[in-house]
Amino acid sequence: MALLETVDISVRFGGLQALDGVSIGVESGRVTGLIGPNGAGKTTLFNVITGLQAPTSGRVVLDESDLTFEKPHKRARSGIGRTFQRLETFGALTVRENVLVAAEMRKGWSRERFDVHGLVEEIIERVNLTSVAAERVDQLPTGTARLVELARALAAKPRVLLLDEPSAGLNETETGTLGALLNELASTGLGVLLVEHDMSFVMGTCQYIHVLDFGRLIAAGDPATVQRDEGVRAAYLGSERDERPAAPPKLTITSDKASGAPAIDTTNAMFALDGITAGYGTIDVLEGVDLAVMPGRVFALLGPNGAGKSTTLKVASGQIKPTHGRVMFEGQDVTATKADELARRGVCLVPEGRGIFPNLTVLENLRMATFSGTPYQEVLDRSFERFPRLSERSKQVAGTLSGGEQQMLSMARGLAINPKVLLLDELSMGLAPLIVEELYGVVKRIAEDDVSILVVEQFAHEVLGVADVAAIMLHGRVTYRGDPAEVGAALEAAYLGGTVA
Repeated sequence: MALLETVDISVRFGGLQALDGVSIGVESGRVTGLIGPNGAGKTTLFNVITGLQAPTSGRVVLDESDLTFEKPHKRARSGIGRTFQRLETFGALTVRENVLVAAEMRKGWSRERFDVHGLVEEIIERVNLTSVAAERVDQLPTGTARLVELARALAAKPRVLLLDEPSAGLNETETGTLGALLNELASTGLGVLLVEHDMSFVMGTCQYIHVLDFGRLIAAGDPATVQRDEGVRAAYLGSERDERPAAPPKLTITSDKASGAPAIDTTNAMFALDGITAGYGTIDVLEGVDLAVMPGRVFALLGPNGAGKSTTLKVASGQIKPTHGRVMFEGQDVTATKADELARRGVCLVPEGRGIFPNLTVLENLRMATFSGTPYQEVLDRSFERFPRLSERSKQVAGTLSGGEQQMLSMARGLAINPKVLLLDELSMGLAPLIVEELYGVVKRIAEDDVSILVVEQFAHEVLGVADVAAIMLHGRVTYRGDPAEVGAALEAAYLGGTVA
């Protein structure tokens, strides 16, 4: 029997079925993976296990003890430890003090007799934080701060450790070291459940993997079994297309600059990124990114979660200023241009998650698009011509629309300013395949109106049917760029193995 089990866990948020009868097991002595596309329900399942989210139905069992109705602190004392997708450290305390807090709390409620300070130093050394033990956590790089969170969780002496994207912000060497550490910890009898978007890390670290999609468990097995599973490939890549080449080309995982390829030609590009390096704080997410979007063409930037796609669009739309490189629009350097000015000049971003005003009606949302000076009636005419369904829902509160209708509204509002460049972030997220196909049909018609489109997407095969050029992004670098059919052939290895082979 597994050390930790979820038995038929279901969670519903209003009309959204976030989890549907999910049963997984975490055994002691091994690292277990939990993967799936954005919105699959991974963090919701973590919240159910740790007591932060009550399930609609189902049970959480730890070592044959039912914890379904136990409070979070009692689950922690029973042996469930966790880290978070968004860092939850004490920023004003040092690394040593963060770990000491957990160790002191453990000693207080357990009444165990052990050397608190000795335990703290042992854990700090094991997680390789000795050199920064006296540093304040809010002064550390994000990747190092994640290790602090791991060390603090270990200080509570858990029996099962739940890790939510622990490798985010780590470089390749640090990620490899973390994988070795997790397997070392598991060898002591600890059960580890790992949620992670870095597939090379998952496949190289986990002995067993569960795969979620739309709140359901679609596959489970060792890494090789999961990589071969047709349902997993469909969840990550979208539906296969008949025009896909029978055999993938042999590609090398390397950036264009590193391989000595000539720099991209931005002469005739409507929009281009030239040698972009950017990130958050001290962490570089993008490294030497080059791409050019020609007039009236669709450029598809593809890659797994965490590759840097959304950060690329934030740079392109002026929300993040790069540390190196240039953003070019109509042949002019607009790197220092503010986001609102770029929007007025014709660069429009439709963000991930749609970004509509849920408490306003469809008409009121569209009225917000008149900031650029486009007359209100013209905004309505354009929107309802492209998306007739919005005309039928014009007086409906946007938050009550279906997911596909909300995405239509988000696109309509962006297109109302008559953009020259359209930036689309994960258009298909959370939508049924038929709706996705309909939306990409609209994208194709928009490009025919001489709008240049840069779309980042995880469900690759849906966008490849309308793309003129495609590229694969891994670890913040554009690793391959070319014909959509060839790029599509290489995606499977990139998504499920973390490499292009």
